[in-house]
Amino acid sequence: MKKLLIGILALTATTAVFGAEGMWMPQQIPSLAAELKKAGLKIDPQRFADLTGDPMGAVISLGGCSASFVSPEGLVVTNHHCGFGALQFNSTPQRDLITNGFLAKTKDEELPAGPGSRIFVTTNIEDVTARVSGNVPASLSNIDREKAIDRNIKTLVDECEKPGGVRCRVASFFEGSQYLRTTQMEIRDVRLVYAPALGIGDFGGETDNWMWPRHTGDWSYLRAYVGKDGKPADFSKDNVPYHPAHILKVSTESVNPGDFVLVAGYPGRTFRYRTAAEVGNMQSYSYPLTIKYATDLNNILRDLGKNNKAVEIANANRIKGNDNTLKNYTGTLTGFNNFHIVAQRQKREADLAAYIASHPDAAKYKDVMNQINALQQQSIANQQRDTVLGWIVRSSPMLAQASTLYRLSMEKAKTADIDRESGFQQRDWPRIAEGVNRAQKSLEPNSDRAGLRYFLNESQKLPAGQRIAPIDEAISKAGGVDQFLDQLYANTKIGDLSARKAMMDETSAQLAARNDAMLNLAAAITPLSLDIERQQKELGGAMSRIRPMYMDALRASSGGRLYPDANGTLRITFGKVEGYTPRDGVVYTPQTTLSGILAKNTASGEFDAPKAELDAIRANKTAGYVDSKLGAVPVDFLSTVDTTGGNSGSPTLNAKGELCGLLFDGTYESLGSDFVVDPSITRSIHVDAVYMLWVMDAVDGAHNLLREMNVPVHYGNASTPATGR
Repeated sequence: MKKLLIGILALTATTAVFGAEGMWMPQQIPSLAAELKKAGLKIDPQRFADLTGDPMGAVISLGGCSASFVSPEGLVVTNHHCGFGALQFNSTPQRDLITNGFLAKTKDEELPAGPGSRIFVTTNIEDVTARVSGNVPASLSNIDREKAIDRNIKTLVDECEKPGGVRCRVASFFEGSQYLRTTQMEIRDVRLVYAPALGIGDFGGETDNWMWPRHTGDWSYLRAYVGKDGKPADFSKDNVPYHPAHILKVSTESVNPGDFVLVAGYPGRTFRYRTAAEVGNMQSYSYPLTIKYATDLNNILRDLGKNNKAVEIANANRIKGNDNTLKNYTGTLTGFNNFHIVAQRQKREADLAAYIASHPDAAKYKDVMNQINALQQQSIANQQRDTVLGWIVRSSPMLAQASTLYRLSMEKAKTADIDRESGFQQRDWPRIAEGVNRAQKSLEPNSDRAGLRYFLNESQKLPAGQRIAPIDEAISKAGGVDQFLDQLYANTKIGDLSARKAMMDETSAQLAARNDAMLNLAAAITPLSLDIERQQKELGGAMSRIRPMYMDALRASSGGRLYPDANGTLRITFGKVEGYTPRDGVVYTPQTTLSGILAKNTASGEFDAPKAELDAIRANKTAGYVDSKLGAVPVDFLSTVDTTGGNSGSPTLNAKGELCGLLFDGTYESLGSDFVVDPSITRSIHVDAVYMLWVMDAVDGAHNLLREMNVPVHYGNASTPATGR
């Protein structure tokens, strides 16, 4: 049994910020034992520091979302929107699983989730700070310092992955003050088992996204498969279900207001230690422009799919992702004003300056803020150019594929694997191949061209000092944007899967010899992309010297009250079921019920619940699922836990350590919480496990899965499957 190694910095976090704020590393939880017990936890807090024990051994990552094992047969539960890619991959105009849902009644009916699908089981975390930055000479230039740190990280990852079957990562904590290496078992055969219809899994759509009250059944089920030897293997019909050492028991009891809840998962990123200048630029530039570009691109994609089901399916995942970003960023901008985030950072920095001035032993920190602010100014010097260039590639899945293939050819030419850029080392080649395969479902030439056209026109509006020279030259040579696009799409084979597969094994010279227009465009913009990377590395090297000092200064001035920003690694957060008051005269209770589905249902668009569900509600087919305190079947609930993107699909545990729900969203008023937490209104949204079980039993007839999870079946004679089957 592997235990987490406790780093010195991990212990500096204090329990004074318990509950409403803090995404805690598992190794910090024992130090919070008293507070957890006081809050209502009924199991030993020490268990949360053991990654291979119960319950943490059941908590997994999907590489962007969180999930958990809920049966000895490798059954995995996560959010509906986390399984959306698998639904899209298996959908056709004739069999629209996105809209109709899917249920495999037997394991033989389960579908491959698609190339690149992964399940990661964390087995160990260890402190490697000394080996990452402890041996880097201070005399190195900034860029050489960054390269040295990068090389050390690659060495540590390679060493960790040598046994095979695992994926390792070295992550930075406390702004580069500490580095931890995470080892994860990497399961490569993932299959789609069950997802309710869109009218349940995404009930309310974008209208309700990030909003409360909520009535969304945001869940889906996958299954992990391995070779007959129990080790990770590529997809094969001969593979067998993975047998996890631990699973979560699914609770058949609803939570109620005031109840303790705990969430374990993989939050993506927060910015609670960014400076006033940095968050100010996000507020004034990055967020508003992202909102504009994502809105305009989605309008283009939606228009093209209005009367063409195949186009709609091809663009579905991109649209959904952009929509989520839009709502998030729009709400965060509101949070910037409501939480006074920039002013809060300015006050923190003023307090820090006062502390440094009044403490002689803190004099070494006196120039920290000036240095960070100077580097921040350097980092945004060309942000208009860099932003548009990024969107040019992002808007065109075909150009993105060409850019990846061309860069792969450059990196493969390097003799030593350690000299290859992260993302293009040998460990990454299988993933790139899977991406080439999976992309085929999203390559739609007309949509690709329309999106790229918009951003090429945006590039022509850039001021003189921010121009993208290779784009300007290509457009000028062709005689205009539309003429350039005509030539681009008429002279490329990037849309052909077999051609892209062949390109993966070709040198840069061989790719150039193809004279493929999309590859030529990728080759033309690559020198600028490489120069941008070089500048980022130089800034990264400089920041790696000064940010740890900044964190030391904050730690000293705050008496040690610090926890690390979220960075995609395993975290634990806890709180209680509780509503909130979003504005004067409005009070939100923390639970919703089935009656709200009937009230919201419009039988069309975003509020179009399946007939089978509506019939079951109207017929009061709820025996065995009514919560005695609520007097109804619960649907969703609110809690005070501290979460962010990446926590989607995270298991929500009750005081007994049972799965009582799935985290799937935050509230609109909470969207500034990536920067600062306001305990009075920061809330997370969960789907109640009781609602999941009710739909599976009384609506979709997923009785095979209920029995597999050892959950009582009340409507075993029901024969109505998810309609996508």
